Amino acid sequence: MLTDETAFQRTSLDGISMWSRWQADRSLFFNSFFVRGTENVVVDPLALGERDVDVIRDHGAAQWIVITTRDHEREAAILAEELPARVAAPALDVAEMKLAVDRELHDGDTLGRVRVVQLEGMKSPGEFGLYIPDCSTVIVGDALWGDPPGTLRMVPDEKLGDPVRAALSLRRLWELRPQNILVGDGHCIYGNATEKIASYLASRGIQLERTTL
Repeated sequence: MLTDETAFQRTSLDGISMWSRWQADRSLFFNSFFVRGTENVVVDPLALGERDVDVIRDHGAAQWIVITTRDHEREAAILAEELPARVAAPALDVAEMKLAVDRELHDGDTLGRVRVVQLEGMKSPGEFGLYIPDCSTVIVGDALWGDPPGTLRMVPDEKLGDPVRAALSLRRLWELRPQNILVGDGHCIYGNATEKIASYLASRGIQLERTTL
C-alpha cells in the first residue's frame, strides 16, 4: 500500500535509485530499485509514499515493474495501477502468482537497460537476476542476501528448491564480473561484487575458473 513515509534515495550508480524498509523480525532491510533507461524499470517494489511516486513520474514514470521471483510480488499490483506500468515476471513463476502479469520473462530477455539472467534451484523455479551491463551491476531478489553487511549469502538451504543447483547457478552472476550487486534483502555491495560472490561460492566448496571473459 502507499505510505506517507519518504524513502526514495539515489545510489552511486547513474540512473539507479532505491528505497528500503527495515524488517525487524529478520534484522534486514528489504530493498526495491528504480532503473532509468530507454524503458524505465521498477524492480520488486515495496510500498512507496505519494511524494516518492511523484519522483518516479517526474523521471518519466515506469514502463515496467519487474518481479524477480514469485515471493517478491510485494506492492507491485498497487504501484502498477498508480503509475501506471505493466508487470513482467519469471515465466516459470507466473502460474503461482496472484497479480496479473503482462509479460513472461525468460533468460536473455531485456527491458530497458536490464537483461534477465536465469538461475536454478532457488526458492522459486523461475527466479532470475537482472544484469545492467553499462554500469557492471547485477540486481537480485532472493538469490543472494547482503547479510551480514559486506558479505553475500543464499537463504537457508531448507528454503531452496535444490541448494547445490542454486549455488552452482550463481556462477552465472560471477561470470559477468559485476562491480556492484544490488540485493532485495540486506545491504548492497558496491565496487567488489565479483570478489564477494566468489568468496561465498568458495565457502560452499565451489571452484571457479579464473579466466578473463
